Amino acid sequence: MSFNKGIQHGWNSMSSSYQNLSDISIDDIHFAPFAAGNNELNLLDELEGKSILELGSGALQNSVFMSHKGADVTAVDFSINQLNYGQKFLEPHKSNINIVLADISQLDFLKPSQFDGIITIFALEFLENIDLFFKSCERLLKPEGWLVVSTVHPLGAFEWNDRKKFLEVENYFNPPVEVWREADSDPHAVTIFRPISEIFTSITDSGLEIEILMEPAGNNSRSPYKGSYWEPYKDRFKFIPFAVVFKALKR
Repeated sequence: MSFNKGIQHGWNSMSSSYQNLSDISIDDIHFAPFAAGNNELNLLDELEGKSILELGSGALQNSVFMSHKGADVTAVDFSINQLNYGQKFLEPHKSNINIVLADISQLDFLKPSQFDGIITIFALEFLENIDLFFKSCERLLKPEGWLVVSTVHPLGAFEWNDRKKFLEVENYFNPPVEVWREADSDPHAVTIFRPISEIFTSITDSGLEIEILMEPAGNNSRSPYKGSYWEPYKDRFKFIPFAVVFKALKR
């Protein structure tokens, strides 16, 4: 089974439990568990009348929010169960979203220079080749278009000592790959943690210009991303960021 197929199977397997145990708002953009959303951070440009692409859309919460703000949204994900879960948000909220079941590591089916903005939240860590991904994003953006990326922070690869309240970091520059599966019968999936400098370089090598880099703290009571799924890690997120967030522009 290929690298991507294992991850796709994993998300199809865990989708129901993950969504039911997570509290993800459709009234904001989420960037990290227990962290501030876009209503406070203002990372996304004006959405009214804009063409926006969400890559790794999951259950469409962010896409629904952007659609409500007047954006023409295309949402791409390769987990049919995630997209099916998101269907419940569409009709009652009168969202108009173009939903595409596809692998975001292969974006040749999309025409170049057609999007004003691209957003991807917790999808980069499931991609084997991020250089190809960011080059694809640059190709798909219109001139002056923007890209917002939130992905797992490399410190998330290391064990948290809950008693002493510190992180046991072995080698920051070569963080371990997390291997996981939902059931014993499932194929293995992986989460790849990368040093911030590696992601930064990959974005700039694609031709995009980084405008903002953030490590949002997980101590915001108004966070659009919380729930019992994340409660066991809440204390850790007050000290160690779960995500690193980039905003880049196509000049």
